[in-house]
Amino acid sequence: MDRPIQKVLFIEPRSPQEHIFSLVAIPRLGSLLLGTILEQQGLEVKVVIEEISTPKYPSLDFHPDLVCISSISSTAPRAYELADYYRQQGLPVVMGGAHPSFLPLEGLEHADYVVCGEGDEALPELVNVLNHGGSLAAIPNLCYRDGATIHQNPWRPFLGDLDSLPIPKYTLIHGWKARNRRGVVSIATSRGCPFNCSFCSVIIMFGRKHRVTSIDRVIEEIRQNGSQARHIFFCDDNFTADRQRTKELCERIIAEGLKFEWSAQVRVESAKDPELLELMARSGCFVVFVGLESINPATLKAYNKSQTVQGVKDCVNNFHHFGIKVHGMFVFGSEEDHFQVIRDTVTVSRQLDLDSVQYLMLTPLPGTPFFKEMEAQNRIICRDWSQYDGHHTVFQPRQFTPFELQMETTRAMRKFYSWTSVIKRLIARDLFFAKMKAYGRFLLWKSTLKRSNYFQQLQEQLYSRGQQLRQWLPQKGRLPRVGIPGDVWRLSSWEKGPRDFLIKFLERLGVEVVQETSQEKAGSGSRHSMQVVQAEIARLQEQSDLILLPVWQGLGEAAQKIKDLHQDFTQETMARLLAMEFSRESFYNACMELGLCFNKRMGRIRRIYFQTLAEAGTPV
Repeated sequence: MDRPIQKVLFIEPRSPQEHIFSLVAIPRLGSLLLGTILEQQGLEVKVVIEEISTPKYPSLDFHPDLVCISSISSTAPRAYELADYYRQQGLPVVMGGAHPSFLPLEGLEHADYVVCGEGDEALPELVNVLNHGGSLAAIPNLCYRDGATIHQNPWRPFLGDLDSLPIPKYTLIHGWKARNRRGVVSIATSRGCPFNCSFCSVIIMFGRKHRVTSIDRVIEEIRQNGSQARHIFFCDDNFTADRQRTKELCERIIAEGLKFEWSAQVRVESAKDPELLELMARSGCFVVFVGLESINPATLKAYNKSQTVQGVKDCVNNFHHFGIKVHGMFVFGSEEDHFQVIRDTVTVSRQLDLDSVQYLMLTPLPGTPFFKEMEAQNRIICRDWSQYDGHHTVFQPRQFTPFELQMETTRAMRKFYSWTSVIKRLIARDLFFAKMKAYGRFLLWKSTLKRSNYFQQLQEQLYSRGQQLRQWLPQKGRLPRVGIPGDVWRLSSWEKGPRDFLIKFLERLGVEVVQETSQEKAGSGSRHSMQVVQAEIARLQEQSDLILLPVWQGLGEAAQKIKDLHQDFTQETMARLLAMEFSRESFYNACMELGLCFNKRMGRIRRIYFQTLAEAGTPV
C-alpha cells in the first residue's frame, strides 16, 4: 500500500427505482456492522446508506483511504459506478454483499478485492494485511487479483458466536441525525434459514443452520439503538424460525417494560401458534412481512415452500385476529403459473384484506438454484442487473410471454392499490396504510407515464414479427392460409400431441392450415430431408399466405440450412417464411408470437390457447 488505511468509507447503493418501501428507509446492516467492527479496531469510519442520504461524493467531508461497497443484484450497476469513480481517484476498493459473492470475477472488473459471504472476519483481516503486510492467500472468503492471476480463496465456516459481534453504531451513518426521528432501526437476532426456497440466496450466503444471538444481547441492542428511531425492524430472514426463542424474547420485552413498535419477516406456519401471536402483539408487533408467494398449490410445491394455500389464508386471518398487520409478498412467474393465477391472487388478496402487498416477478438471482436452471436452459433474456429487482421480467416464463408477465403483474398492483382501497383505509382511520396504498398508487401512475425503455423493449420483441407478417395476409373475405411442409415434422423430435395441438390452435384462430407432403420418401440424411422440405415449400408458395416451419428444439441448425438454400426462393417467399422453435419451455411463447401474426388482441389469443389446452390436453 502507498499509504496506511486510517479512514474507511462504506457505501450501500440505492435501489435503481422507487418501490413501495421508499417512504420508509430500512437500512441493511452489513455495511453498518462492518463499519462498527473497523471503528472498534481504531479506524475512522463513515457509512453512506443512499436510501437514507446520498451525498455529493466529490465534496463529501470525508476523505477515505479505503472504500467498501456492498451490493445486491439490482444495485450492482450503481455499485460498479461508485467503485469505478473511487478507483479513478487512486483509492483501493473492496466489494461485498450477495451479488459480488456469487459473481466475484465480475466484481473484480471494478474493484481491487471482493469479500464473499460473511465479511465479519475477512474484511478486518484484509485491512490488517494491507496495513501491516501478510498473505492475502491466507484470508478465507477473499477474491483478489495478483497481476494477471485471479485468486478465489475458499469460504470459511459460518460465524458461530454472533454475540461476539458489536452492536451496530448508527451514528456512523451519513445524515442519520437528520433522519432518525422518522427512520427505522434494523436489528438482527439470527442468521441463516432452515428452509430451501428455490429462488432464495439466503441459505447460500448464511447457511441452513439457524444461528442466533442471545436474548440478553438482543435486549441490550434494543435499549441502545431502539431509542434512535420510531420503529424497530427485526431483519432476520425468518424471525420465528425458533418459535420458543421468539416467545422468550417477546416475554422479556414485556417483562422489562420496553415500549416500542416493531416488525419482522416471518413464514406462514408461525401463525399456527396462538400463544406466539398473542405475545408478538403484546410486545408491540405492528406488522409482519410474510412470504405468501402463491395461491397455486403447484407453484408452492415448485418453490419448495412447504406450505399450503389454506395455510396462506389462515396465516393472514390469524395475524389479523390479534391486531397485527400483514404485508404479503407474492412471486409470479413459476413454471406452473399463468395469467389466471395472477388475477385470482388479486381476488384472494382483497378478500383477505391484506394491508399491503408486493407482487413480484420471479427473478433468477445469481447464486440461486433457479438462476442455474434458467441459465442452463438459455432462458435468461436480460443481463442488466438493475432490472433484477423483482419488478421486471428478466427470463422467459413457461406460460407467459415476458411482456405478459410484466403487464399482468402491473395490472395486479393497480387492482390492489386502488383509490377505493385508499378510501377504505381512511374511513377505518388506518392512516399509515392509507398513506402506503396512496403511495403505491402514485408509483403506478408514475410508471405508467414513464413507460420505461425496458417495457417498450419487451413489447417490441413480442409484436414486431407479427406486424411484419400481417402485410401478407388477406384483408377481408378469406381465411388466411398457413402452409406447413408435411415433412418438416421429421426434421426434429415432434410428438403427435404437441403437433396436433399446434394445428388445432391455428384452426381456432381462424386459420386454414395447408399441409403439403412430398411423394418422395425422405432419406435418412439431414441434407436429403432438407431438400424434401425445400420442394414442399416451393409447392406451398401459391397455396398459402404464410409458410410455417415449426421445429422442435433445433431451429438454429434447420433454419440456417433453409437460408443457405435461399437461391431457390424469391425474396417474397423468404419474407413470408416463418421459422419457429418450439420446446417444453417455449411452447406457450411461440404460440403467442404465432397468434399475433393473425390477431392483434393478446387476450383473445391467450383465451384460444387455453381453450385448446382444455380440449386437446397438455401440449408438451
